[in-house]
Amino acid sequence: MTHMGELMSFTLTSGIILLSMYLPYRLLLAGEKQHRLNRVILLAIYMAAIVIPLVRPVALPGISGIEAGAATAETGIAIGRLSGGLTEHSSTAWIRVLLWIYIAGAAVALVRLVWAYARLTVIIWNGKKIKMEGYTLVVTGNKNLSPFSWRGYVVVEKTSDATEYPAIMIHEMRHLSACHDIDLMLAQLYAVLVWYNPVSWLMIDELKTVHEYEADEAVIASGLNLRDYQMLLIKKAVGARLPSLANSLNHSKLQKRITMMYQSKSRTACKLGSLVLVPALAIGIAVVSIPAVASVISGASETTLLDSDSKVSKISAISANTESVAEMRTSAPASYNKVFTTVEKPAEFHGGIEAMMKWLQYNVKYPKEAEKAGEQGKAVVKFTVNKDGSISNATIEKSVSPSIDKEALRVVTSMPKWKPAENGGKKVACWFTLPVSFRLAPDKVTTKK
Repeated sequence: MTHMGELMSFTLTSGIILLSMYLPYRLLLAGEKQHRLNRVILLAIYMAAIVIPLVRPVALPGISGIEAGAATAETGIAIGRLSGGLTEHSSTAWIRVLLWIYIAGAAVALVRLVWAYARLTVIIWNGKKIKMEGYTLVVTGNKNLSPFSWRGYVVVEKTSDATEYPAIMIHEMRHLSACHDIDLMLAQLYAVLVWYNPVSWLMIDELKTVHEYEADEAVIASGLNLRDYQMLLIKKAVGARLPSLANSLNHSKLQKRITMMYQSKSRTACKLGSLVLVPALAIGIAVVSIPAVASVISGASETTLLDSDSKVSKISAISANTESVAEMRTSAPASYNKVFTTVEKPAEFHGGIEAMMKWLQYNVKYPKEAEKAGEQGKAVVKFTVNKDGSISNATIEKSVSPSIDKEALRVVTSMPKWKPAENGGKKVACWFTLPVSFRLAPDKVTTKK
């Protein structure tokens, strides 16, 4: 059930990358007469939006999440953990609601896509098929249907003027030879996953526009009369609009297409403008790495559709920490006497929980020994935040394995200075616990704690 949360997390990251690259394309490149290059750029944007979240997840590979600890207190730890749990539960609850909304929206988008596929299939099935070299011509009796091409078929109405066929066939054959329908299918599948992001739908429109520019260019290059072709486009513009899976002669933005026919080829300098997408991609990655954004994405990734498991884990965490405090109160060494267990203002990592999560994500390394052994689990580290904010007295409160325990201790003791705790306005040393979860891919796990 966690896979849906991971999928939503992927779409959030992917959507940010897509937006960061779409904006400069739309502002600087969309109006240039470099249709083949623009098509490559659009497909590259899709590729980046899909690959980047997979190769560079918000959390480093092997670390499923960093859980914030709280200053321990003799009698307040259970209450503090409980209130923290309720806050976490409330936060998780609204993410869970959004997750259900996301699933519902994706289901609707998928149904629309299947319906479009079925509609095209029915049109082709009911038409008269004529096998040609390299494609199948489908003649339909639907007078309101504009010519279109899809999956090796070119569909035309039988009442079309014979003089129109050369332009129609050159146009549609360009779509088929360039595999434009594959572009649209992949773009539509992506839009199903990222349906809530308007850019995913705007990208489809940009892709179809570039496809039409390429097909128009093929007709013009063939030597057919430009004015006659433009009149054909105007005539077919009143035809029925087809599902977005197919390339249709009467694609919208007719005025832009006719204007583009008279535009000169873009200069080399304009083509070099595509390099602006490199810093745009870097900006997108930087936005995803912002602690507040990373926290939301990470929260979505770890959210499940059902709440039962989280309730059990929270109760276990409360009882476990209560027991550890009771033990600490009776067996704490004398050198710890000045370390407070109850404070008015708890110690805090500079920048807050999100900043601490980001710091840990960039510094924790999954032990190779544990990875080879298939070991995963949650190591709980207890440590002191001293008056000057430094970290000391780090010990393992809950062990997973020697290598994982060692890494958890290493990363905690190497943390930069914190904001120390305060009692009565004075800085004091206090206890802090920090659970760090290590997780492998399911097929690599042999030991779990």
